[in-house]
Amino acid sequence: MRSIRFAIPSFITCIAILAGCVSITFSSLDNVTLAAYFVITAAVLDFFDGFLARGLKVVSAFGKQLDSLSDVINFGVAPAMIVYRLIYRSLVELEPTSQFNITAPGFSYYVLLNISFLIVIFAAIRLAKFNIDDNQVKSFRGLPTPATALFIASLGIVAENNLNLPFHPLTYNIWFLVILVFVLSVLMVSNIPMFSLKFEDYSLKNNLSRYLFLVVSVALLVLIGFPALSLIVVLYVLLSLVLRFTGVKSL
Repeated sequence: MRSIRFAIPSFITCIAILAGCVSITFSSLDNVTLAAYFVITAAVLDFFDGFLARGLKVVSAFGKQLDSLSDVINFGVAPAMIVYRLIYRSLVELEPTSQFNITAPGFSYYVLLNISFLIVIFAAIRLAKFNIDDNQVKSFRGLPTPATALFIASLGIVAENNLNLPFHPLTYNIWFLVILVFVLSVLMVSNIPMFSLKFEDYSLKNNLSRYLFLVVSVALLVLIGFPALSLIVVLYVLLSLVLRFTGVKSL
């Protein structure tokens, strides 16, 4: 019975890895929407494997390592493939006379196209830092990889399905996408404190920022749907910065 309890969180992690692989497959088939949905699915499963491990009291070194390996795929490779597709489309849509003309691509074209994979490299670096840092329990240092992946997944959904949203044109803007890759990569390996959603107790006094964040996030999801995930991640970063620079200790 005990061995089954230990296996449950790892089984959920393995299903999450499968979701990440399916996302990569859909990106390769140029279906960014389904690729994004499977990244979101992987993020939900990633939450539940940790939740179950703590709830069943079966947290282990093996589970921690498996979870990190899963995150490299689900929140590194899978979102990078979505960005790859968006950059590819933005290059295709440029004027035929452009130096990035798809019919006669040059070195610059290949550099821009493959810059998306910086997401994978910096996600791996962030996860390696996280695994050897015992202080990242109540809070994080740098943007968590699931947040990065959800931001990118949201952009993928906007790109194919939400033409009426104000930021839709940015999803096919090559320079926005390139800058986004660099910003997300730097945020992942930065030392900026980011608050965690883990509750030690449920008092309003000790968790005001968490409750505020959750209420606004739910409201945005109800009003906009999955495209709101990008706004929620921006809110998460801004709120973390406010807490950091105002010197608020109680998160």
